[in-house]
Amino acid sequence: MSIISNYIWENAADGGTNPVSLVLQQVKVRGREIALFGVCHSPEEREASLTEQLTEWFHRICLPACESRAAPAPWELLEPELRRLCGELPWREPWGYCAAMLVGNAFCLFGRGDVTAQLINYRYNRPRMKRLETPLYGRIQRGAGLLLHTPELTGNLLREEVCQILHGKGLDQEEGIGRRLREMYREGRSRGNRGAVGGIYLQVL
Repeated sequence: MSIISNYIWENAADGGTNPVSLVLQQVKVRGREIALFGVCHSPEEREASLTEQLTEWFHRICLPACESRAAPAPWELLEPELRRLCGELPWREPWGYCAAMLVGNAFCLFGRGDVTAQLINYRYNRPRMKRLETPLYGRIQRGAGLLLHTPELTGNLLREEVCQILHGKGLDQEEGIGRRLREMYREGRSRGNRGAVGGIYLQVL
């Protein structure tokens, strides 16, 4: 199993600072794909630093733990320190984060607030999209796609339209995923989406 990913990060239509920060970490350890993807949305620096702390946690805890012959499940790596950090973040809008940790085909999804995770399933050549609730633990199938995003990326787009954009040739390459994310962004802008955008799409091959 391998993972191909790309991201989009765009300012609001009226400019200003983009309050979205992203985490994309992907390493092979003992032949296993170990990855952490996250989207954090907050206008305040304290919460925005969550992406830095997630990255530090990935390198300090996750990668060393995966050096053993039997890799731990991703949810076993969510140490009390990280649970405390995420749990202490204030609940208010607009604000949110969502992160996916993968060890091979096992994954855990955790988050709060207005950042959304969508599973794109391509069975029988009919892509379908399902919003995932957090926390969620399980295994991800080859051929599935995962979209982590802020509301403005898919706002005013129908589920069927998002699925259609994230379907077809090119999703097995970073450049192709990037083109699809930009297409989604431009379509949303044409329909009135004006806010800052952040999103990550990963395809499991």
